[in-house]
Amino acid sequence: MDFSQLNKKSSDSFHKQRTILKKLSQGKTLHCEQCGEVLTLDLATSEPGKGAVKCKKGCTDIILELGA
Repeated sequence: MDFSQLNKKSSDSFHKQRTILKKLSQGKTLHCEQCGEVLTLDLATSEPGKGAVKCKKGCTDIILELGA
């Protein structure tokens, strides 16, 4: 079984999400690729140790695990 395509997709997705997080943490404004709404970075979620990157419509919903 050839996992190279799956590994490439996973790697690309990780790097894309990391870039989004980096830009948002620098205070830059980014828009959801699906709906065009502004993405927000929320590090004070109701769950301890979790953060989120979201758009208002919910197209983008990235859950972050915040480490100590």
